[in-house]
Amino acid sequence: MPRKHVDVSVSHDEFEDLNNALEDHRDGFKHMAEEATNGFGLEPAYWEGRAQEVEGLRETIHEHSTDEPEQRKSSTKETDTGTEGESAQEWDFESDSNQ
Repeated sequence: MPRKHVDVSVSHDEFEDLNNALEDHRDGFKHMAEEATNGFGLEPAYWEGRAQEVEGLRETIHEHSTDEPEQRKSSTKETDTGTEGESAQEWDFESDSNQ
């Protein structure tokens, strides 16, 4: 399967949100494994394997994360993610037009 390289810079809160989301996703797979032992859905081994994959991803993110030095605030209203008022919903992740 082709691999993707992800190089992102996130705030501490965003990093914690990502970590929490991965933990919730992992725990969801663990729950599915428990349900599978009762005869629901796919085999428990499948869900346990998926939970391990997500845990591995979470650990990899922690291993490869580093703290960036704080940057001085500039006098302009721009942020690291774009101009003021630009939200993630407005960002077009599929095109290069915003880069």
